[in-house]
Amino acid sequence: MVIRTENLTKLYGPVVGIEGLNLEVEEGEIFGFLGPNGAGKTTTIRLLLDLTRPTKGRAFLFGQNILHNSLEAKERLGYLPGEFRAFPSMTGIHMLDFLASFRAKQPVLREELAERLEFSPQVLRKRIKTLSHGNRQKLGIILALEHEPDLSILDEPTLGLDPLMQEAFYDILRLFRDRRKTILLSSHVLSEVEKVCDRVGIIRNGRLVALESIEALRAKQVRRLVVILDMPSEPPLLPGAQLLTHREKRFEYLVKGDVQAVVRALADLPLQDVVFPEPNLEDVFMVYYQDSPS
Repeated sequence: MVIRTENLTKLYGPVVGIEGLNLEVEEGEIFGFLGPNGAGKTTTIRLLLDLTRPTKGRAFLFGQNILHNSLEAKERLGYLPGEFRAFPSMTGIHMLDFLASFRAKQPVLREELAERLEFSPQVLRKRIKTLSHGNRQKLGIILALEHEPDLSILDEPTLGLDPLMQEAFYDILRLFRDRRKTILLSSHVLSEVEKVCDRVGIIRNGRLVALESIEALRAKQVRRLVVILDMPSEPPLLPGAQLLTHREKRFEYLVKGDVQAVVRALADLPLQDVVFPEPNLEDVFMVYYQDSPS
């Protein structure tokens, strides 16, 4: 087991950072750590990296208690913080070389990662303060992954990347998985986690509300449905759909699970428009809170 936590808890006075976290991440897995901002994702990461100490509970990396082998574990780690800050007066290549000099492992993947992320040598030679947000984020990704770490902990890694570069980044994660490397991907974007992760832990208000495979997450996933009819009407009854709002010709529903029955029912209505907006995290959490005891 690459990551294991036992009742991991961090309290900031009366405020809960995380509480009673029991988590396991296996070798060669891309594990999605999913939750809204402020849910406890970054606190968990800081505990795993021994950047802060738990109030109670334990965290293990590579089978060893992180409090006892922090330096050894960090030699096998790659880390990208949620708000990556670089040395503004350095060039990109200078910063990469400078920080690589502190590692035992060589930056064997630097050129490949730069090529995949379309980060040219000319841009790498520019001062970091002149780079765009997207290019600074690419630099952070290269820094975290260039030494081919056994475990990569990535906190909101696609912030600032355009859609094309996001897809290139997802391909890099799949390459690492193929090489039996482990990824902990912290995100608040449901679609991102669905694309690349094998399993997902869902956290809210410092507590783990679910551990699921991606297939199970999709089966429980809820969708919002907006139906606009040609004329004002009473709310249509749609199987498996819960009416949320209704105004004249516009009806908004929450649909859980398979949408086939709903689609068949829609075929009999005088439709003007049908929209399935992208699912949001609050809708997903609603399912797990309804399914779990209060």
